[in-house]
Amino acid sequence: MSIQTEKSILFDLLQNINDIALLKKVKSFVLTEIEPLNLTQNQKNELKKRLENHNQKNDSNSDAFEFLDNLKSKYEL
Repeated sequence: MSIQTEKSILFDLLQNINDIALLKKVKSFVLTEIEPLNLTQNQKNELKKRLENHNQKNDSNSDAFEFLDNLKSKYEL
């Protein structure tokens, strides 16, 4: 299901909620989830190391669809 479809379904559900307390809870949850995370220095170092590793490999022959299929299976999507 596409992200736009998911958004439409969510908006439809929210429009039918008449409980202001519930809507405030949903809003609070969403705002908490989309706030940027503050990374620790160790996390920043790890990301930098992974990016450098990726740039060194520079595997331009990798198949994008194969990569996406691997992600889907890895995360059971």
